[in-house]
Amino acid sequence: MARGLINKPDLKMLALFGFVLLPIFYLCYVGKLGHPLGLYSHTLFIIITAMLLLQIFEIPLYHTRTKKPDYTSREASLLGEIYSVPLEEELKRGDPRIYDTTVTLNMGGFILPLLFALSLLYITPMLEAILIMLIMIVATHFLSEPKSGVGITVPNYIGLLTVPFALALAPQSIASVILVSGVLGILIGMMTFIYSIKECGSAYVNLGGTGSFQAVYITVLLSVLFSFFA
Repeated sequence: MARGLINKPDLKMLALFGFVLLPIFYLCYVGKLGHPLGLYSHTLFIIITAMLLLQIFEIPLYHTRTKKPDYTSREASLLGEIYSVPLEEELKRGDPRIYDTTVTLNMGGFILPLLFALSLLYITPMLEAILIMLIMIVATHFLSEPKSGVGITVPNYIGLLTVPFALALAPQSIASVILVSGVLGILIGMMTFIYSIKECGSAYVNLGGTGSFQAVYITVLLSVLFSFFA
């Protein structure tokens, strides 16, 4: 299935995160999560479930022209399998050298996490959150890359970097600091690659979607789990 504004879900990823959500559901059911984030437990569970389910939807920002990579059929097939994108099909479509690239914002991996993070600003220590966010922006920029044919790829583990800094700077507000600084840092860090996609082209550049959803979602889940201890 070709990529578009509504995408086929990655069933393996859904299954993995679905299993992770089972213990979180129980902790929310007994009211053990969410209070340090200023939310009722059931509201928190609805939000994180919505992020997972709505990551199949993309909101278009703009179109641009980018360079198609010179992949062999084997390379395109392998990358397509790793990132769950129809890369071979996209390479054959249209101009043989140029993509008509659509840049989009992912509903579950960009829009909802952004709104969630912004809604927590009023309960988050701002100085500490800003300092850690700046670290995350730099880390995201240097550890991520625009990958030809795929989009901007962010390491899944990058949200873990927020934990030691939040423990050191704001242990009493660790859950909200991880979410605000981690999510905003990753999203802004991704945006620094927007002007690099001309040479590392892709049919779609899904900000918060393909290549980066898991990094954002894992950061949100880290914050949720730390709300148990806060």
